[in-house]
Amino acid sequence: MKTNIALSLLAITSTVAFAQVESTEQLMQNIAQNGTVTFEKAVVEVNQVDGVLATSATTYYSPRVWVRGYLESFFVNPTNGNQFCEERGHNQEVTGSTIKCGEDESSYANYDWYAKAWTKKSTGSKNQCYQLYATIKCQ
Repeated sequence: MKTNIALSLLAITSTVAFAQVESTEQLMQNIAQNGTVTFEKAVVEVNQVDGVLATSATTYYSPRVWVRGYLESFFVNPTNGNQFCEERGHNQEVTGSTIKCGEDESSYANYDWYAKAWTKKSTGSKNQCYQLYATIKCQ
């Protein structure tokens, strides 16, 4: 699964670099149909290093994770951010992610490092912003 996403993103990067928009759109449709994508879109930053195109970072929009058969938004914290990035073949989350507010009396995903699994965690009812990832930037 990680390999499929990584290879797909590299293919997208290559097609975008050469302005083959039709191929990129078709590739994204193929990825979405396979059910392995847990974000709405990804923006890949590409730099040229020694004459070769290389991805420097990827920003995922509306990232979600699977918890008990449902795609869920997840809380902002270093463990959750790094886990999401690692599951997509990156080393870690880097500066540049953005947040959105979750609602009171709702449940969102949280990574349990000891159990090595995504779980649901309730927000309670404190009438505050519960920080969730709107975008997450991985490197």
